[in-house]
Amino acid sequence: MSDDYSYKSCPLTKSNHIRVLTVRQGGPGDSIECTLTTRPLAIPESSSPIDQVLPYEALSYYWGSGDASLKIKIYTEGFPGPFWVRPNLHAALNQLRLPDRPRRLWIDAICINQGDNDEKNAQVSLMSEVYSKATSVCVWLGEASPDSNLALNFISRIVNLDDFDRLVADRRTPQEWAALSSLMRRTWFSRRWVVQEIALAARATLYCGDAYVDWSDFADAVSLFEAVESESHIISKSIMMSDLFDHIPDFLGEIKFLGATRLVDATSNLFRKSKNGQVLERLLSLEALISNLSAFQASRPHDVIYAVLNLAKGMRTSAATSNKESLVEAQSPVATEPSDLSLHEQKLKKLATRRFKQAVEENRFTIDYKKPFFDVCKEFLRSTIKGDGFMDIICRPWVPEDGIPDTERPSWLLNTSKTAWGMRPDGNYSRANADTLVGPPGLGKRNYNASGNFKVTESWKFGEGLKVRSMYVEGFVIDSIQKKKPYAADGIILNEWLSAGGWTDMSALPPDEFWRTLVADRGPNGVNPPTFYPRACKAALNQSVKGGHISTSTLVHNGKSTIVAKFLRRVQEVIWMRRLIITEHEFLGLAPEMSKKRDLICILYGCSVPVVLRRMVDPVTDEEYFTFIGECYVHGIMDGEAFALARSRSENGLIIRKVFELR
Repeated sequence: MSDDYSYKSCPLTKSNHIRVLTVRQGGPGDSIECTLTTRPLAIPESSSPIDQVLPYEALSYYWGSGDASLKIKIYTEGFPGPFWVRPNLHAALNQLRLPDRPRRLWIDAICINQGDNDEKNAQVSLMSEVYSKATSVCVWLGEASPDSNLALNFISRIVNLDDFDRLVADRRTPQEWAALSSLMRRTWFSRRWVVQEIALAARATLYCGDAYVDWSDFADAVSLFEAVESESHIISKSIMMSDLFDHIPDFLGEIKFLGATRLVDATSNLFRKSKNGQVLERLLSLEALISNLSAFQASRPHDVIYAVLNLAKGMRTSAATSNKESLVEAQSPVATEPSDLSLHEQKLKKLATRRFKQAVEENRFTIDYKKPFFDVCKEFLRSTIKGDGFMDIICRPWVPEDGIPDTERPSWLLNTSKTAWGMRPDGNYSRANADTLVGPPGLGKRNYNASGNFKVTESWKFGEGLKVRSMYVEGFVIDSIQKKKPYAADGIILNEWLSAGGWTDMSALPPDEFWRTLVADRGPNGVNPPTFYPRACKAALNQSVKGGHISTSTLVHNGKSTIVAKFLRRVQEVIWMRRLIITEHEFLGLAPEMSKKRDLICILYGCSVPVVLRRMVDPVTDEEYFTFIGECYVHGIMDGEAFALARSRSENGLIIRKVFELR
């Protein structure tokens, strides 16, 4: 028996070199035979002929569970060395190899020595170039299923817009739509790395078993599916009427939250590109990417951040390795008298100067898998909070559940168990929590302005030594929770909420403070609430059947009014799993499920919404610290009013500022 393949026979001698796998031609049942060679990513002008003849395709796939238990052969100087791969990769290689000629592929599990952390750090920092320079990206969705070919064949009918309306109205196609939704739930679509791999691809093809479809056709089909389903739910209604699907009312779940839909949406809004597809500008910050892509999973916690670094505006990556060549440094253009330059040359000089300044200002993020994930989290937060002066990120759930044990995770790192949408056992998504009040970053405008125009102060920092898990942030206490009502499980507006909100005369419209609290005084996407909301609120109560409780889900699916349904969908975005609260100063609001009486309502500088903090005492040192419970809505102090209130309650008219130690 020959020894397993050794990477010593194909070393990476330069920091910009990669390995490429050449898969020899073969048919079904043949062993998979390959060779590994190296090539530079960037082809220098003085390159040798061999550099010019090694174009390659890049494979994008889901690693899968289980051990690397299946063998392929990698030849070195004519002798085969066994190399062990996982079943999903073996299936991909078996399907993608050509019957009549070799095929060159870049595959992370093979082309990167996974046992060498230094090499892995260096190669991960090149991943964006690997995928952008590939002639094509081959996406392996996995082996065929009973309905996968039906779904792939259906895509060509969906993208035929001349026939699309008839296709949607055709009640004979529920199987096809269900098959497409099943394909959209494939595990590949939920992986964090695939965002970069698709976004940077010059072209991409999806393979499922022996069938395939162009990515652009698939993306358009998904976008059309989501658009018509979100607008009218006509497809899910057609499926519900079919005997094939047991008349289940919510068989499809929320199409817009499936991994495939999220991926199509994300990859279409990352860059400004030239006509030939080259990236001209990265549009989203690292904070926006981390927050918006929280549903995409990674096998290693570090990759929650590392997988999107090269997509982020203003970020540069480098590898935490020793004795590696330095990256090419930007150089400032030489000053020249304007009179010596043509108008075109002056424009080029200004452009070069602007790009130089941008390069200097970019954040450098070091990729290091040896670094504890908690330290990577702090590096990300430091970059985000110090970068723009805002700390809304602590209100957003983004840390993977298995990233840091709950016993070690500080309260200011929210994990993804608090995301608005959770996956059901059938692979579809349904609401699990309310949306964040701070809203998604990167839109240029924040939903609220509770901290006025104040950004984080110089007091903001992480603790050191024994307090390494502490964060220090300045702000002030504005109120405390005096009364709390049961939380809105499954989005049900309880009868207790109605009386607490002052709605005692059910024949009248609800009190302004109450209905505005139910929708956090905003309509969809952070706009001002429509004027019909109070009437819709009253109509919802009239339709309720649960002893005065308003079951928002029941009315959304079975109610008679589309206007009421629109109002209740906004209510669900706000109240799901939150408590109605009344503060000591008699403000009405909404707070996290875990809130308790006497918890503090605070304004933190740089945070756009009020937050709930719980005062604690360290049993060892007797020192005061605070637990971050979460963001909250308090009607009347969401847009800077807290500053005037705090001054009015102070004897000297000054706000009593405090540095909170959050653990």
